[in-house]
Amino acid sequence: MKDVKQSFMLPDDQCERLHRNEYTGLKMLLAFISISAYAREDLQKRLECVPHGKERMNMAVGGLRSVCNDLIGTVSRAQCRQIMGTMRDYDVRLIPKLTPGSTNIIMTREAGKELIDLAREKCHGCTEDGDSCRKCRLYKILEGTTPLDSYGSGLICPYSLAEWE
Repeated sequence: MKDVKQSFMLPDDQCERLHRNEYTGLKMLLAFISISAYAREDLQKRLECVPHGKERMNMAVGGLRSVCNDLIGTVSRAQCRQIMGTMRDYDVRLIPKLTPGSTNIIMTREAGKELIDLAREKCHGCTEDGDSCRKCRLYKILEGTTPLDSYGSGLICPYSLAEWE
């Protein structure tokens, strides 16, 4: 996020930490700024056909960048460094919502490693059957974040047989 520069900064004693939803919202806005460069490149010819297309696109992204800069100025310097560090680890992709067989999930490396370590520890050798494993909280998280190509026969939890790398 090299193009985000603070133009507005509250004094540290007036800054508040972002709540989870605020943090997610800000990350989404920063991600949009990041991918807008690719969009402008890909849509360059079409933007030239639209009256003032390139200028309007630049104004939209510039306005969003300005708002994000000011929002970051309301956050403590420590959390600001954390946000910027996290954004360097993200890869932004557009994924259709209803594609259960080819779902891609984006998460930080730390969260992915923690999830895999937990699955390696708890799922290896699990003896839950197909119906009761669907009630397992870890199974639900894994199904949503690391779907398997084959879910097996349903007699045992498919994650108990998975090889975790």
